[in-house]
Amino acid sequence: MYLSHLALTDFRNYRHLELALGPGFFLFSGENAQGKTNLLEAVAMISTSTSFHASADREVVNWYAHDHLARIEAAAQRRQDQVEVELVVFDPTPPDMGDSTEPGRRIEIPLSAQRKRIKINHVPKRSLDLIGQVTNVLFAPADLHLVDGSPDERRRLLDRCLCQVQPRYCQALQQYRKIITQRAALLKRIRDYQEDPRQLDYLDERLTILASLLLFERQRLIGALNDLAQPLQEEISGGREQLQVVYRPTFKVDPGWSQAEAQPHYRQQLRDARRKEIQQGVCLLGPHRDDLDFLVNGMSMITYGSRGQQRTVALSTKLAELAYMRATTGDEPILLLDDVFSELDLPRRAHLLQAVLQHEQVLLTTTDYASFPPEILARSHTYQVVNGEIHPL
Repeated sequence: MYLSHLALTDFRNYRHLELALGPGFFLFSGENAQGKTNLLEAVAMISTSTSFHASADREVVNWYAHDHLARIEAAAQRRQDQVEVELVVFDPTPPDMGDSTEPGRRIEIPLSAQRKRIKINHVPKRSLDLIGQVTNVLFAPADLHLVDGSPDERRRLLDRCLCQVQPRYCQALQQYRKIITQRAALLKRIRDYQEDPRQLDYLDERLTILASLLLFERQRLIGALNDLAQPLQEEISGGREQLQVVYRPTFKVDPGWSQAEAQPHYRQQLRDARRKEIQQGVCLLGPHRDDLDFLVNGMSMITYGSRGQQRTVALSTKLAELAYMRATTGDEPILLLDDVFSELDLPRRAHLLQAVLQHEQVLLTTTDYASFPPEILARSHTYQVVNGEIHPL
């Protein structure tokens, strides 16, 4: 799979961009704050409809956009067909620019207005329909802290990967998050003697149904990642390290349980934890609290790994994610690398370069164009990014 065309209108600092692409290695060079990450952010949004770089999607709308919207248009060539995607993000609460020369920015859009509009092959669709149409794997500097970062980052790795290849997982995840929000609010009201604890029974039943699906698919993914990441870890470390990715659920899980068999066990565990949950006013059990561990030669890298070992594990895991998505969908995901080479030492940089050159389309950003080997530059489509404009080098 590869993008053949990308157009941006009022997306971050890109007022208007038309970019022809194709298979191969695309290198975007420029100083900081020129728009390199913004470009990859737009490509990633084509896959998930949400931004990896913003706390709210409306932040991608250019400050001076007269229509209060950002538009992404893309065409992608897949293994068997082509797909065209249009994503429009609205900013319903534009700032008051006072006496700015951009008077259109002072118009208010009703808060009830549509926030996002999606078309696939010119047909209006939902955000959920977009997921999986154009798959990608993003490797950003934050991913190098996958091992020593927060559990939320590690859960996001699993969820982002599974959502792109299994729409039913993404739908279940959205429903599960709503249940957790409702249940946490109910726990607080029960703690304050405003509700009957028996009202938790229905939410607990819904939670266990959804949690069993999420846990089952996450554990299947972990098994696949172990098969794929172990050879990569061994190669990068020169044969010295054996990697095992371990899933740490908050529910007590028996590998022999099916999804249906697990549900009554999860419900009982929720009943056993109910008093404590009411006291604290939070949901203590479930996939939203689970974590991963990374064992190298049996030792936890979260606790005992050196900086170099942690980055090697992160690199192996992300490359394994890409291989998993390719094997599952039959299409090569687009690989997005956001200035990660500056964070790697020379041996890991060399290994990653050799690995990514094998992929159908790679979009890579850097602040140090000259640091790439001449043989790599000779195979690259190179561009300069300056203040929201892209020029061939």
